Amino acid sequence: MDVGGTFVGRTRELDLLGARRDDARGGRGQLVLITGEPGIGKTRLAEELARRTEAMGVPLGWGRASEDEGSPPYWIFRQLARSTGRVMPGLLTGGVAGNGSAEARFEAFEALAEGLRAAADAAGLLVVLDDLQWADAASLALLVHLARGIGRSRLMVVAIYRDTEATGREALSSALSALARESNLSRIRLVGLTQAEVERQLTLVTGTSVPLELAVLVSQRTGGNPFFVTELGRLTGSLGQVLPDAVLDTVRARLARLSGPCRQLIATAAVLGSELDPASLAEVAGRPVTQVLADLDEAAAAGVVAASGGWRFGHDLIRESARLDLPTATRLTAHARMAACLESRTDATALASEIAYHWLESLPVGEPARACEWAERAADQALGQLAWEHAAHLYRRAREASTRLTAADRTRLLHRQGVAHLRGGDIQAGSVALKAAAEAAREAGDCVALGEVALAIEGLFDPWGSFRGSLLAAEALAGLPPGDTPLHARLLALQAGEAGFTGGADADLLSAEALAMAERLDDGQVLRSALRARQMARSGPDGVAERLELGNRMLALGKADDDDDTALWGRLWRFDALAMLGRLDEAEGELGPMRAIAERLRRPVASWHYLHSKVAIDVARGRFAVAAATTQESLALVEGRGHDTLHGESIIVLIVIAGLTGRHEPLTEQMLEMFDRVAPPFLNAVLAALWLRLRHTQRARRLYNAVPLDESPLPVLLPVAAATAQLAAEFGPPGTAERAAAALRPYPDLFVTTGAGVILVYGSVRTYLGIAAAAAGRLDDAVRELRLGIAADERAGAPPFAALARFELAKLLARRRRPGDVQEASALAASVADTAGKLSMAPLCRSAATLAASLRGDAPGPLTSREREVAGYVAQGLTNKQIAALMHISERTAESHVQHILGKLGLANRTHIATWARDGLRTDRP
Repeated sequence: MDVGGTFVGRTRELDLLGARRDDARGGRGQLVLITGEPGIGKTRLAEELARRTEAMGVPLGWGRASEDEGSPPYWIFRQLARSTGRVMPGLLTGGVAGNGSAEARFEAFEALAEGLRAAADAAGLLVVLDDLQWADAASLALLVHLARGIGRSRLMVVAIYRDTEATGREALSSALSALARESNLSRIRLVGLTQAEVERQLTLVTGTSVPLELAVLVSQRTGGNPFFVTELGRLTGSLGQVLPDAVLDTVRARLARLSGPCRQLIATAAVLGSELDPASLAEVAGRPVTQVLADLDEAAAAGVVAASGGWRFGHDLIRESARLDLPTATRLTAHARMAACLESRTDATALASEIAYHWLESLPVGEPARACEWAERAADQALGQLAWEHAAHLYRRAREASTRLTAADRTRLLHRQGVAHLRGGDIQAGSVALKAAAEAAREAGDCVALGEVALAIEGLFDPWGSFRGSLLAAEALAGLPPGDTPLHARLLALQAGEAGFTGGADADLLSAEALAMAERLDDGQVLRSALRARQMARSGPDGVAERLELGNRMLALGKADDDDDTALWGRLWRFDALAMLGRLDEAEGELGPMRAIAERLRRPVASWHYLHSKVAIDVARGRFAVAAATTQESLALVEGRGHDTLHGESIIVLIVIAGLTGRHEPLTEQMLEMFDRVAPPFLNAVLAALWLRLRHTQRARRLYNAVPLDESPLPVLLPVAAATAQLAAEFGPPGTAERAAAALRPYPDLFVTTGAGVILVYGSVRTYLGIAAAAAGRLDDAVRELRLGIAADERAGAPPFAALARFELAKLLARRRRPGDVQEASALAASVADTAGKLSMAPLCRSAATLAASLRGDAPGPLTSREREVAGYVAQGLTNKQIAALMHISERTAESHVQHILGKLGLANRTHIATWARDGLRTDRP
């Protein structure tokens, strides 16, 4: 490393960095992560790269995160902006008021990113971001945004962090995971210098050749860490060949050589921050500034601090060692004095984050009330600067600082903490904070505050979660005076929207009342809330035409106001309605505009919605591999945050794809465990049908009939009814199939999908009417409905579901056996096997091929004795597990026997096997 102006080692790393710099200068922007333990030379490597790059005429920008919690949000980028002569966007510094939305944060991020890309246009630009492990979450989000947009620029970003300190830092881990997906990423992990390089460095440090045995000892003792090599080299002159046992003792030995007052001052300074202000130190220490400056000069002469560009510690490891020397009471008192000192300054408001940090760190010696006050002020600033993660942390610290908060105080702090979590995408943490805020609002008897807490979750309802804004809305409305007010209208809308899913209140009536009130108020925000409520209230199949018009209206609002968030919802609602109408070509046409909006918003949830709309089309078209990869991409987007719904719906898609293709690779046991744990009861029928498709028969049976059909929420009425028809066909009784048919019969021309947030399109309702009719014994009706379902699927361009419907028809014709039925069934089965093979639908291909062979009579032959025995047990109503136990075989083998029986006899399910068996086991023909 650098000793006296000479750089030691790191030849390979410098060559790689030079190559990436050249790529960036050629218009292929680069991102490089440099990692390693403290003292390994990460910063010095970047400095050497910067020196060489600047010599080529390429400008440089540098930002460094601070370990001090008191540093304001975006500190690393504020330093970068100053070093490049740029101005931070006002929204990120609080200089410009904004609406606090994710879109506003995206625009501010993009403004800074575009400025850096523009600065690189002429000669390139090298940006170094140091000590990333200490960066706040908002800065890390900004880095991810910047990295995603540099591919076609002349910008090179070098980010440095201690990988030994990444564990437990959720924001850093999340950012690194996002950065890992960038194709222009390179990684450099520094390890210790070689023994020869250690010897070279020791020679430079001591100014003389060192014995080989000393170089070997130092290399072994330090692991080649350049910082510790230098420290031990400095000690050899005073200690001879006697070296400290622990490498950090080398730093403590240097500190021990300072005078007592100097050592005390340095320890105090180390506690207060990485940068040393002589005036503030003098006030905190109660000493004249002249004495403080004299002690700083002494520390500088010992290499403990450096004076260039302001006083600061020579290395973070020196500071970390120095602050260990200060007793606890002295440390807390120093923080309190520093907070009071900063409070007295004229620019105290701008220092709110730093003042809050010192008051909080001073507890319990300091004043809790002032700690709470300044923490809240700093949190409000962070919220205004779109640093939501930092704001949530500070609101929590504010609450914890004081035990004398009123109910109103706790309501306010918890409400704002919940809002900060939600804006940052952490919906689970936000829901917890809002529940506590509601309790505090009740304690305060404040209905307005309770209503505002309820509205914090507006637009983020999670049917898989436990937080219900509608319950709070109803409670707040009961205590508010009547009249047309924005709060009243939005609470009505919230209540109606959730009621459309959860039931209870009259969603249709409430949503109409909210929409009428919003139109009377002529308030854009209230109107958007009311439209959302109406869309959810009409999310059943009978509301599909109105939902299409609501989508058109929402889209027009978004375009008129240049509001991408509103426009995205309009596109999504149109997509949902068009999919249910079976107009898949038009639905697919919404994907392009939807993707453009999601890319502008750069929000994980927005991208998730686009990706899952695309997946729904890909599955309907038979593009299963693409759909599976896209679903995994969407899961990565919301990993560790967001609704359980977002994860659960992604898992549903993977289960469906596995059932259709026979490929289970994307599914993991963890996914299935999570799904079983959090899936709401109304999904039991759908889940049971999915398990049945995967041939998990017993698992499907356990879930079957767990929730009555008439209790299904409106948005999932069609999927639940279709799933129930399939399950009734397998397990009976016929009455359940008739109930499913009754639910489906009013909507024969629609397609089976959800009415709010389409993730899959399961084909024509007609197909499931046919399955239900067959299960109820109405074979002629079943044939008619299946033929209509096949035609509808083919018109819509849904080949997988047309193939499944044709297979159901083939089985039904083989069962009915009127003149010409068997011949048609044989031709259908052969056609389905061919189509399924081309679509990679392996299970359907095998089943259709087996049925075709059986109907041709050329294979497979009559039932074996073992299969006849199994058929008898099925007729007795035994499960596969019970059959396996009686026959001393595995459950999987029993299941295989059942499938062979179905294929050989051309039967549809176990009920048909039982009927055949009761008619006699002699014919081996249905």
